[in-house]
Amino acid sequence: MLDTLALVSSNPLCPLDLSRAAQDALARAVQTFSTGEECLKALAYQEQGDTCVVLVDSEVSDLAPLNLIDALRREHPGVSSILMADDLSPELVSRAMLAGARATLPSTTAEVDLAGVLRRLAHVTQTGNASAASEHGSNDREQPGAIAVVFGARGGAGKSTLAASLALLAGQADLDVALVDFDVQFGDMEFLFGKTHDYTLADLAMALAQGGHRSRNFSEQIGTGVSLYTPAPEPEAAEDLAGRARQLLTAIAVEHELVIVNTGGFRPLLHAELLDTADVAVCVLDQTLVGARATRWLRERCVRLGIPPSRLLYVVNRTHTSGGYHPSLAEVGVLLDGVELRGIEDGGLKVSQLLDMGNFGALIQKGRGAFAAQIALVLDDIALSCGLDLNSLSHMRNTLRREAKGRIRK
Repeated sequence: MLDTLALVSSNPLCPLDLSRAAQDALARAVQTFSTGEECLKALAYQEQGDTCVVLVDSEVSDLAPLNLIDALRREHPGVSSILMADDLSPELVSRAMLAGARATLPSTTAEVDLAGVLRRLAHVTQTGNASAASEHGSNDREQPGAIAVVFGARGGAGKSTLAASLALLAGQADLDVALVDFDVQFGDMEFLFGKTHDYTLADLAMALAQGGHRSRNFSEQIGTGVSLYTPAPEPEAAEDLAGRARQLLTAIAVEHELVIVNTGGFRPLLHAELLDTADVAVCVLDQTLVGARATRWLRERCVRLGIPPSRLLYVVNRTHTSGGYHPSLAEVGVLLDGVELRGIEDGGLKVSQLLDMGNFGALIQKGRGAFAAQIALVLDDIALSCGLDLNSLSHMRNTLRREAKGRIRK
C-alpha cells in the first residue's frame, strides 16, 4: 500500500471517487488539492513516507498539467505522478512521459484499475530504493548500461532468436553485453546454446538481498563479449523473480554496456516492471493479421501501464513477399497506426535447421549475410535510442544494401 496519495484537480465534479472506503484501500494517507501550487507547497513542507503518488487531473487551473508533472519530477524526484485526462491520445501520452509521468489513466478510470497501477508504482519505488542502496559504492562503471527488452504479444514470433542474435552481434561490435533470459516459465536460452548454468537469476537475487553485487559471477560466457543470465530451472521458484526484475536488471546493467532481455508469454505485472526499467523495448510480431491485432492490443496495454509509445520499436519476423496470404508490411503498419517497422526475412529451411541446432554463429557469420545485416539494422535502432556507438557495424549495412540490389535485379 502507498504511504501517500494526492489528487490535484480544479474540477469540483472530478469523476475520481476518493471516498473513505477507497482511501482505506489505496493509501495510508490521502490528500486533495485544488491547484498545483498548493500541492507543491504541501509536498515541500511535509513528509510523504517512502511511497507517494500524485494524480494530476487535466483540469488544473493555475498550472498546465504537464508543467506540474515536470515540476514534481524536478523538485520531488521520489514522487511518482500520474496524468488523468478524458482524451489520452498517443501524442499526449508521449508528452506526459517525457515530462516525467509514470503512468496515464482516463479520468473515468475504475478504482480497481487505479489500484493496480498504484500497486505497481509502490513496488517500483520500493525496489528502486533497495537497489540503489545495495549498489551504493559498488559501481564498476560510471554509467549503467542500456537495457533493451525484447517482447511480444504472441508465442512463437521469434523473441528468443532475435534477442540472442542481437546480443551476439552487439558482442561482435565490441560491446560488453548481457543476455538475460527472463522467460521465467519456459526459458530456453540454455537449450539454444547447449549450456548448463551453475548459477541462475534466482541465485543472483538472493546474493543481492544479502549485500552481494558482482552480477557477472552469476553468468556464463556464450560468445565474444556476451554473458548469459538464466532464470531458475523450476517454474515455481522462477515466479519469485517477477517482483525483483528492476533490481536484477539494474544490478546487471552496472557491469555491462548493453543488456538484452528475452521475455516469455505476456504477464502484465512482470512485463510492466521489465518495460518500465528498459531504455527501449523491441516488440516482435509475425506477418499475420492476428499478430498485428494482438500487437495493437499489447501496445494499448503498455500505454495503460504507463509505458510511453516512443520507447517501443517494432520488428516483423519471418517476413514473406509471396506464397499464401500475408498482409504486406505496409498493411501491418496501417493496422498499428503507421508505426515504423523493421522486417527480418524468412530464411527458409536452412535458417530453421541452424536455429534448431543453436548454431547462431553460422547465422551471424561475423556480420556477413542478409540475416546479420537485418539484425544489425534493429541493433542500430536500439543504439540510436540508447546513445550507443556502433560504428563497427557499417560493413553489415553495406552487405544489406548490396544484397537488396541483387534481389531487385533478379
